[in-house]
Amino acid sequence: MSEFKNIYDAHLALKNKKISAKELCVEHIKVAKENKNNTFITLTEDFALEKAKKIDEKGINNHLDGIPFSLKDLFITKNIRTTAGSKMLYNYIPPYEGTTSDNLQDAGAVLIGKVGCDEFGMGSSNENTPFGPVNLPINNDYLPGGSSGASAVSVLEGSSLFSMGTDTGGSVRLPANFCGLVGYKPTYGRVSRYGQIAYASSLDQASPFAKTPLDIAMIMDSITKNDEKDSTQAPIGAMNSASKILNNTDKDLKMTIGIDRSMIEGCREDVRDSLNQSIKELEKKGVKFKDISLPHLKYSVAVYYVIATSEASSNLARFDGVHFGYSSKNGKDLEDSYALSRSIGFHEEVKRRVLLGTFCLSSGYSDEYYSHACKVRKLIYDDFQKAFKECDYVYSPVCATTAFRKDEILTPLQMYMNDLYTIPVNLAGLPSMAIPYGKSSLNSLPTGFQLIGNSFKDEELILDGHKVFEVLK
Repeated sequence: MSEFKNIYDAHLALKNKKISAKELCVEHIKVAKENKNNTFITLTEDFALEKAKKIDEKGINNHLDGIPFSLKDLFITKNIRTTAGSKMLYNYIPPYEGTTSDNLQDAGAVLIGKVGCDEFGMGSSNENTPFGPVNLPINNDYLPGGSSGASAVSVLEGSSLFSMGTDTGGSVRLPANFCGLVGYKPTYGRVSRYGQIAYASSLDQASPFAKTPLDIAMIMDSITKNDEKDSTQAPIGAMNSASKILNNTDKDLKMTIGIDRSMIEGCREDVRDSLNQSIKELEKKGVKFKDISLPHLKYSVAVYYVIATSEASSNLARFDGVHFGYSSKNGKDLEDSYALSRSIGFHEEVKRRVLLGTFCLSSGYSDEYYSHACKVRKLIYDDFQKAFKECDYVYSPVCATTAFRKDEILTPLQMYMNDLYTIPVNLAGLPSMAIPYGKSSLNSLPTGFQLIGNSFKDEELILDGHKVFEVLK
């Protein structure tokens, strides 16, 4: 494992020529090649070493120059296999580069490989994939969470200094919480989605994992560029949060954080104890907590699984074995070939969600389900906007429990309910930072919480999240 614990430490070592980009790359590729935790689907060793060599010749200018990273296998990479964690795209080699990958590599980051995920981003455990489950390095009896669990593990195991995942309903914040990392879900529209294989288009957002909020700032500064290829991106310009953190000596925590106490009461006892302890610690440092009410959040899971599955049904229609994806050769006719290709190419969880979404959009039911869900989604957004009139941020658990055991049998509905605290953020399009704090008294696994900010207040959230992280670590 690399001696460097975070991006900033590695950046200083590279800049001061204590290590070369190639040497740093070799260190991380060595860990990746061991693949003890079933983290990687595709390694890009030759590509990475060539990029590192060019960085050494050019010199270190940007914070991400020479920094090894991994990508969730939902991000399109030119001439590098992109599977979406699915048999449907098992051997897909894209002919173009997605914006997130392009921006990171333009910033000097070195891609060492593509990591596993729940198929098409659908899952909370990183088990819903033909590539097999990813192990939690802390304890192999447990899972790292999903769908971006392998991205979290690549940072935790030391094969990458940061990783990009996607967050549709908590798929970055949940693994970050389970792995003791910082996970950041930007405001919807802040980061381009061009070249990101879609699950639910109104919810998906490229989201980074790292060890610290300062590292998150460096990543976000590199990927928040206006992209004319994505009509859902807001034209709000670049961020400069890393420099603000590095130049800001103010450690003042005089902020007001809203909290709906019922959310904490719904957590398991060990998680609840850790949450309450973090609140006490922050109060000692000057944070003011204000009780708020978020009455419509209890409908979030139902609303999410109507909207997300409906959009998934539409987005995944292209994977039919003719236009894209795995093609069965055993069909009797065209319709039979479609059915066989999708039945074999998709995992059970994807088929479950596509069927649910197709039903919700079907004639006679779309008004009853999809349209109604969109109206309740607006009420959830309004709850947050009302809260932000009284506070700077909203405090929330990430999950009611710690990481799931491998032998823990959860029904699909139980698994869906674990997203209760993360889903509202995506429905409202808000930014959120998962911050690690403490360990469970039951199993010694990481615990933590999330801070939720208002729309496009990403820089403020990252700066204040950095302060919170520093006083709690």
